[in-house]
Amino acid sequence: MENLLPEPAAVSPPRSPRSAPGKSVGAAHNALRIVQFAIDQPAPWTATEAARALALNPSTCFNIVRTLVGADFLEAGADSKRYTVGATLVGLAHRLTARARDFSAIRPAMQALADRYKLTVTLWRRHSPTRMELLVVASCNTAVNIQMPVGQRLPLLVGGMGRVMALEGGLSDEERRAAFAQVHWQRPLTYPAFMAQAREAKRAGWGVDDGYMNRSVTAVGVPVRARGAAEVEYVCSATMFRHQYASVTLGDLGKALKPIAASVARILNERD
Repeated sequence: MENLLPEPAAVSPPRSPRSAPGKSVGAAHNALRIVQFAIDQPAPWTATEAARALALNPSTCFNIVRTLVGADFLEAGADSKRYTVGATLVGLAHRLTARARDFSAIRPAMQALADRYKLTVTLWRRHSPTRMELLVVASCNTAVNIQMPVGQRLPLLVGGMGRVMALEGGLSDEERRAAFAQVHWQRPLTYPAFMAQAREAKRAGWGVDDGYMNRSVTAVGVPVRARGAAEVEYVCSATMFRHQYASVTLGDLGKALKPIAASVARILNERD
């Protein structure tokens, strides 16, 4: 099949490691170079591409890549041949940039909404061309609720956020179709029906996944519109048990999420 992904971004010549006490470990140095390469890439890449760009032995490069995948510093795609930045590396980046992207100010509003409607409120950010990552969670204080760990990643087109990202995430129709085909939908859903839901989400300002990703769960998503951003990168979402609320209430939830999304946008605008 023809490769439709862009060529890997140019990599700067490797810098010589700074002098340090003791012996420099070549494998560790090469692993760091591969991590740097992964961070620089705008799209998933192969071990062969990394080896060529970094002038590494292909077998050595592949073994280091697989080791980094095992430690979650890298993530293998569905075909296990292309890679992106993994959860561990993303988590470290979040710690380093916590002050620059401090969303603690929105937690009270998220918690209030979660408690009011007895559900889980979340903030997601685009992690890669095909996945979203969970940044902030507020769960209701009930005996039974939906637990979602920070750092969790989901396919770009699932949940209420998927209906938002389908038309506002900068995807071409070909990319949307490919991403849609990779999702295991628990409730039958055709691509035309999904796109009709996406168009309605764009019109209404909020999208709904009513049991398609998980037949027991309904999710509502609202885009975060940061100043100057051509594409949506962040989505606020409310997740609940399916049939917990009538469809009319889902619209109320969409409207209730919009002020939280606006607060996230203000935080992003202030830091940019």
